[in-house]
Amino acid sequence: MADKILIVDDNQTVRKIIVSALGKYYEVIEASSGEQALALANQGDIRLILLDVMMPGMDGLETCLKLRRNPYSCHTIIVMLTARTKENDIVTGLKMGADDYVTKPFNFSELKARIDSHLRRQWRELQASPLTGLPGNRQIQQILTTNLKAEVSFAVIYADLNSFKAYNDRYGFTAGDEILNYTANVLTNIVLDVGNNETDFVGHIGGDDFIIVTSPERSEAICKLAIERFDGEIKDFYEAEEVATGGIESVDRHGNRVIAPILSISLSVVIHENNRFSHPGEISQIAADVKKFVKKQEKSAYLIDRRRNNSEELKP
Repeated sequence: MADKILIVDDNQTVRKIIVSALGKYYEVIEASSGEQALALANQGDIRLILLDVMMPGMDGLETCLKLRRNPYSCHTIIVMLTARTKENDIVTGLKMGADDYVTKPFNFSELKARIDSHLRRQWRELQASPLTGLPGNRQIQQILTTNLKAEVSFAVIYADLNSFKAYNDRYGFTAGDEILNYTANVLTNIVLDVGNNETDFVGHIGGDDFIIVTSPERSEAICKLAIERFDGEIKDFYEAEEVATGGIESVDRHGNRVIAPILSISLSVVIHENNRFSHPGEISQIAADVKKFVKKQEKSAYLIDRRRNNSEELKP
C-alpha cells in the first residue's frame, strides 16, 4: 500500500502539477486551504504533508503550528513549499514545527528524494514506538518544543503507575503490557471526553510513564476523571483474593510479610505560563519534584504546580 501524502496549496494548477508528478509513487490527496488540511489530518493516516506557505486566510505557518499541536498529526512530516527564500521566513517555518523547506520552483527529482528520505526516517522511528501505539519521546519533545516556541500557555500532566513492578513480578510481563495498554486507553479516552482532541496530546514516555499536554484550565478535570476511571476498573486485573486483601502479598528481603497495594496512578501537573520555561528539560525537572509530593500519598492522586516561577517553594 502506497504511503499517503497531502498536498496543501490554494493554487489548483500547482496542486495538479504536483499530483501528476508524485501520484505514480504515493497515494496523493489534496487540500486547498489550511482549514481543509486540518480536517483531513484528523484521519490520522497521512505520512507526509507538502504545505504551501502563502495561502489566504489561514496561511501555511499557522496551519503548520496547528498540525503540530494536533494529536492526529503531531508526528506527520511537514515540508513547507514557498517562493520565499529569505532566511527569516525559513527560520519561522522551522520554528512552527516544519521538518523541511523547499523553495519554488523546485526540481521534482529532488523533491521525491527528500520525501523518500523523510519517510524512511519516519518508518525507522515508528518501528521503535511503544507497545501502546502512542507517540514516543521524539514526538513528545517535538510537541513541547513547538508549544514553547509558539509562546502559548499549556499544562503538562506526567502520569505514572504505583506498584507496577510488583504486579509485573506477580502476573508476568504479558499481563503488565495489558496494564500499560489499559492505562493508555484510559488517558486517551479522557482527553477525547473532557479535553480538546484538536490540540491536546497523549504520549508514552516509556515503561509505566505517560504524558498529556493540554490547556491549564482543562488539566484538573482530566486528572480527576483519570483517577476515577483508573481506580474504578483496575481491580478487574487482579485475582479476587488479592482484591480482598488489598494487594499482592510477598516477603521482603528481611523475611517480613508485606502487601504491595493495588495499582494506582500518580499525576504530576506542570503549568507553563508567561514564558516560565524555555526548554522541555526544565519542565521534566519540575515534574520530578512534583512527582515526589504525589507519590507520598501512596494512592491515586494528583498535584498541580501553580507556581509562577521555579524559585518558589512547592506546596502540596
